[in-house]
Amino acid sequence: MGVERKFKRPVSWLAGRELLASLESTLNYVLNGEKQDSRDWMFAETITPPHCNSDEQDSYWFDYIADTGDGSRAVYNVAYLCLSELWLKEDGKTAEGQVSLSQTGEFNQRLPRGEFLFVGGDTAYHVADIAALKERFQTPFNWAYEDIVTTGRKVEQRPIYGIPANHDYYDALDGFNRQFCSPITPDIHPLVRAQEDLKDPQLGLHGFRREQKSSYVSLQLPFGWMLWGLDSQKGKMDKRQQAFFVNQFCDKFTQDGSLFDENKKEKVQATLRTAIPDKLIVATPEPSTVFGKRAASDAAMTESFLRLGLEPSFLHDGRLSQNKCRLDISGDVHHYERYWGNINEHGESGNYASVVAGGGGAFLHPSHTDAGEIKKQRVYPVAIDSHREVTRRVLNPWQIFLGGYAWLFGAIVAVITYFAVTIPQSTWSLFQFVPDALRPVMGGQDFLARIQMALATPDTNTSLGLYWFDLIYIVLFVAFLVVWRLMNFQELLKNKYSDSQDVWNRYLMAFLMPIVLWLIPLLFLIMEPRESSPASFLAAILVSLFCMAGLLIFGLSRRYNDILIERSKIRSETLLDFVPLWMLNVMGIIYIAFGFLHYGIYQVSIMSFDLLAIIVWSLVIIGITAFPFFVPDKLGMAKANKGRFVAIGFWHAVLQISIPVYLALYVDWISWFIICAAAIAITLIAGRLSAHPYFFSEFSSDIQKKIGQGLLIAWVVIGIAAFFAIMQGELVAVDGSRLLMASLSGAIFSCIWLGWYLAVSLAFNCHNNEAGGGAQSEKFRHMIRIKLTEDTLTGYVIGIETPEEDISKTKICLVDVFTLQARK
Repeated sequence: MGVERKFKRPVSWLAGRELLASLESTLNYVLNGEKQDSRDWMFAETITPPHCNSDEQDSYWFDYIADTGDGSRAVYNVAYLCLSELWLKEDGKTAEGQVSLSQTGEFNQRLPRGEFLFVGGDTAYHVADIAALKERFQTPFNWAYEDIVTTGRKVEQRPIYGIPANHDYYDALDGFNRQFCSPITPDIHPLVRAQEDLKDPQLGLHGFRREQKSSYVSLQLPFGWMLWGLDSQKGKMDKRQQAFFVNQFCDKFTQDGSLFDENKKEKVQATLRTAIPDKLIVATPEPSTVFGKRAASDAAMTESFLRLGLEPSFLHDGRLSQNKCRLDISGDVHHYERYWGNINEHGESGNYASVVAGGGGAFLHPSHTDAGEIKKQRVYPVAIDSHREVTRRVLNPWQIFLGGYAWLFGAIVAVITYFAVTIPQSTWSLFQFVPDALRPVMGGQDFLARIQMALATPDTNTSLGLYWFDLIYIVLFVAFLVVWRLMNFQELLKNKYSDSQDVWNRYLMAFLMPIVLWLIPLLFLIMEPRESSPASFLAAILVSLFCMAGLLIFGLSRRYNDILIERSKIRSETLLDFVPLWMLNVMGIIYIAFGFLHYGIYQVSIMSFDLLAIIVWSLVIIGITAFPFFVPDKLGMAKANKGRFVAIGFWHAVLQISIPVYLALYVDWISWFIICAAAIAITLIAGRLSAHPYFFSEFSSDIQKKIGQGLLIAWVVIGIAAFFAIMQGELVAVDGSRLLMASLSGAIFSCIWLGWYLAVSLAFNCHNNEAGGGAQSEKFRHMIRIKLTEDTLTGYVIGIETPEEDISKTKICLVDVFTLQARK
């Protein structure tokens, strides 16, 4: 091999270093992605790829991969397949060991290297910037090229094309542009790295050349086939891109402007459906059909398909016009699924299939998640293998530890919580778990005693009764602002382009006045004289709630400003349009200032720690409990089963906060070691048992549900048993070693409880993405080698069960073979 290679592990998804470093880019895309749309500046061209396989005149081959640059070992194995000829046994069975890298023995059916490689999005993780692409995509590909060349085989340069997905957009397509778009200067010669400009690096791959000019692409292929690569983020498509694809087959609608005339929409789409190419491959960043879930008729992707004249066959059980043949293919989900594309009862191949093929190197998304609405014709890995692989890994605390800094957050929460219930007077008095005799001696000279003295509250006249109205008022106002944002903005959005200024003004006042009226109780609070002060912790709660109200008001102002900008594109602005901006921004400042000036009466050290404790406990309790409702949920399982997932999340939050603190309060070091070791051992055993073939040899939705119920019961029992074991001890005096125990307990049990949470949620068809990221499995990767002829499209799905650093040890299998028939 020459220079020693360092195969990097998959990126860490559980608050790992790379993820935290990429937060700025990710948040920028989430907040401003639609405003920074670079597609409208692009001018694409239809490309005709070369036909290099001169001995294959009756067929044309190309390769497809998606979701690539992650673990180096997996990407290297996939790259090696993409750069190589592959050989099958003539029997064509889909089984392990049915694919060879050379023609030997029974392996005599040749799958020639693809004429080009198409990459279906998410080229590298977490952000597809220069560094990630170079390290996690370019380097493994170039290793594969070098290894093949070293064996004496020739590797021709062939085109590489691609479309971006969300992780490419996190870098504003800068990395994507360097990786796929035609370079200004020629690519450097393979193996001659000295020519590279390190200040402005190229991202070419040995064995490939870059040709496209935009983030979307149209390829004119032999035998009348076309491949459209759509840049449709979240299913949406810009007008320039839409016009580009329509111009391929029906340019009159762009010339006369009727393509975007809503009054002619149905007539135009009917004409496009008739005129659209008969033989088509449509590559999208996200799948229309996945996890056995039927696509929504009002989804953005459905609308994009209709506007291009593409029949939404995925809405109609795969039915496509008889004279058409189409393959819809995408990545985004990191396993293989195929819908439709079967041979019918007459022995004829279908003319439509929808394929998910995101196994180009990224971690495995569990494939056993299934809504059960549409049958998967083929899935890789099969459900039982997926369950065993992922469940076993997430119920391994060491794997969760390696998956990111979740352990560090657990340690921080535990230290802050133990400190809060033992040292500061304001928070200790809320719980009084520890008697004064076991706390540091007031006035002592040790470190904790000095801190306790600094956080001691003065003996002032405090009262809760006089401040109940303040608390109720601000809680209700915060709740109102959240609900108002969700409800009232819909009316403004519907009427932002209204021709009638009176109608717009009426909705404007209906949006603003209910918010302004909440100032009346605030004026009462400002003017009311008080003879006592709120307790310090209550004061911190009030400060935090008033600040939250101010921030929510600023959020309303920003959202209204976005709507106003959209309206100003076609309607003149009036003075009244700016009144909500002034009013909301002034109100936001008033609420934040009032919170600090009216309730921030204690010294900075006390208020600061109380606010810190409130923020941490709120994030843990509310954040973990509501977590399923704030992450992508393709099946909508959390919303459909709110009670179940709120209960699961709340149980996780309770365990995460309490167990480490109770350990530090009650147990000695020997007992601590025994309890921690027992919890780890039981978790590992649970992972092994729940995946062991002895308990089930088949897998179904009913079995999966029973596994989920069993895991949930076991988790509850383990949590209660941990409480019971801890409470057998006696309270221990507060000192520095207790803080150390709290931090270690938080780190260890955060890995244990998070693993249980992911395993239980996954068994109930939720947190598929998070469970896959926590498991970090590189197994079951795949690529597709596609063969085109005059009348057929055949896909050979090549799987890699366990990627190896030595490709000769890798077991390569034929996962699926499907054929679509183009009928004349």
